Amino acid sequence: MRLTDMDFKKKVARGEIIKLFPLSICNRNLEEDMIRSEEYQKNIKQLKKSKAICGYVFVFFVSVLILMLFGLSKVHAQFNPKDVSDLMFFVESTNLSTSHHIATCESNFCLNHSNTEGAIITEQYCDVTNDCSEGCVRRWIDQSNYTQNSVGDPPIFNPPEYTNGRNFGQDDSVKPCYINDCINGKPCVRGGGGVAYATDYSAQDKYLEIQIKDFVYLTGEFSIFLLAKPIAQTEDWDYFGQSVSYFRHRVADNYLQLRVPGNSVWRVTPNNSVTLNTWQLIEVHRDASNKITIYINGIDKTNSSNINLAGTFTIGYLLSAFKTNAKTGEEKSMHGDVAAFLIYNKKTSSIENNDIREYFDTNYLGNVLSVKNDKISNKIDVFPNPMTDEVTIKVNNTDENFYENETPIIYDVLGKKIKTEILKKETKNTIEYSIHLNTNLNKGIYFLSLRGNSIKLVKN
Repeated sequence: MRLTDMDFKKKVARGEIIKLFPLSICNRNLEEDMIRSEEYQKNIKQLKKSKAICGYVFVFFVSVLILMLFGLSKVHAQFNPKDVSDLMFFVESTNLSTSHHIATCESNFCLNHSNTEGAIITEQYCDVTNDCSEGCVRRWIDQSNYTQNSVGDPPIFNPPEYTNGRNFGQDDSVKPCYINDCINGKPCVRGGGGVAYATDYSAQDKYLEIQIKDFVYLTGEFSIFLLAKPIAQTEDWDYFGQSVSYFRHRVADNYLQLRVPGNSVWRVTPNNSVTLNTWQLIEVHRDASNKITIYINGIDKTNSSNINLAGTFTIGYLLSAFKTNAKTGEEKSMHGDVAAFLIYNKKTSSIENNDIREYFDTNYLGNVLSVKNDKISNKIDVFPNPMTDEVTIKVNNTDENFYENETPIIYDVLGKKIKTEILKKETKNTIEYSIHLNTNLNKGIYFLSLRGNSIKLVKN
């Protein structure tokens, strides 16, 4: 029976008949759904890819930021004074080995050993009970590339105690003391007097010596760095030298003297130039014209601009300039502490000086040199520091023509010269430099140099 259109619609409405749509309409709807699904999947993949790229970019920029924050300190942390050319001698306390270089034997056998120079470290004498509780320094390894002359006595090396450089130490009973925790957790070598069993003199002071055939002879330019903590003593003492060549501390007015054979003894610093009972980096420089300059903690402490000392300066002793004898009135040895001694056969540059100072400041002094504010000598003021786009140098022109043709230079931590604009203004007693920096100059650490004087600058 054929249904009328009206009956058919009624049955569909009651669900008795399912209405079928044309196949073409179904196919078209299915294709549209598939297209929408594919676009959805593409969007999901693109979103995941974008998230991954954002993650990589974030990690990259964080890494760059870390490098910017810590990169400068790493540059100096990687530097070592051995990297500088013309190194003649270099000892530092962190290179002391308690098993190879520190003596602790108190027996009579060690005290009266028939061959103290050749005796192994376990047979080297030290009065641990009454004098040096942590042991005595028998050997201190020179880190320079110095090559010994094979002729002469003692033999070239005696491993493992002695493996390279100049033969430096003390085999007699006047060995200085080893102090394990002395300078910011690092060891040092301590001098002193009144050694009961001194083999050369009674009541002899402690000192270290270089074997005669290995003496350091400085005939031209030189730079010497001594990281030391001098203490108050009743008589004058020598930091280093050899007999008539010496670098001396005068107790009366607390100043320093230098003697180069062939010249008079020269007062090289003003009164109260050395701070006793405090670690400091003492420098002695001689340039090609034989002009002497003294720095203490990076600050020029030279007493005069006209100290010219030609001749050969010889170094064979540290903590003294010779074998001392308390009974003859000779100058005593230094009774304080030493953590490093460094000698170059040239006058080191301002950049090299900054690197060396930074090395000792970072590794030993605990960044005390970096807090120097606006004074780099008793004649030169620098302000402001930290700076922004301008810094001013004011020089008290007490020496005629001393800074006449001098120009201040600013370097970055890699030694690259920074472009600046400098305005120089002179009065009767002063010279003032106004230094304008590029406004796009990165924030960080820089170094200002003027006639060998230098200071660390911070740009905010």
